[in-house]
Formats: sequence, C-alpha cells, structure tokens
Amino acid sequence: MLEMLICLMMIASLSLLGLSFHEYQVPEHYYFLNDLMLSQSEALLQRREQTFQSGIRYNSMGHIDMARTLEFGKQKITLNLGSGYALVK
Repeated sequence: MLEMLICLMMIASLSLLGLSFHEYQVPEHYYFLNDLMLSQSEALLQRREQTFQSGIRYNSMGHIDMARTLEFGKQKITLNLGSGYALVK
C-alpha cells in the first residue's frame, strides 16, 4: 500500500511539473480587443477623434463610425455602430 502511495505521489508531482512548463498561448483576438478598448478610452479622455488600425475611427464621445465584423480564425468580432461595443462570437 505504501509503495502504491509513493508511486501515485511521484506520478502526480511529475504531471504537475509537466503542466507548469506548458505555455499558454493567448489568442490573437484578445490583443486586438485590448488595443481597441485602449483606442476608445484615449478618444474619450482626450475628447478628440481617434483612429485605430483597419480604419476604425472613434469620435470624441467614444462612438465608432462604422459597424463591421472582423474574423480571427474561428472567432468573429462585431463592432456595433454608435456605441463602439465589441461582441465576440
């Protein structure tokens, strides 16, 4: 019984060690959403129009100029007209 417990403990510790070395890769659309929200907040704080990549523009109130849907692999990001909210599907 003691040998089995020692063996299980070794297997558990090795599996935890293996999980700690596994790198988590952040999906690309998270970086895009981060930068998008930063651009919107800069437009609000500075009270002036702010242009983001891909021609996305925010006015001084933080509202977006044109609705659109962007694709990142399997993820779709919909930008709502006026509000500037981004919905991830």
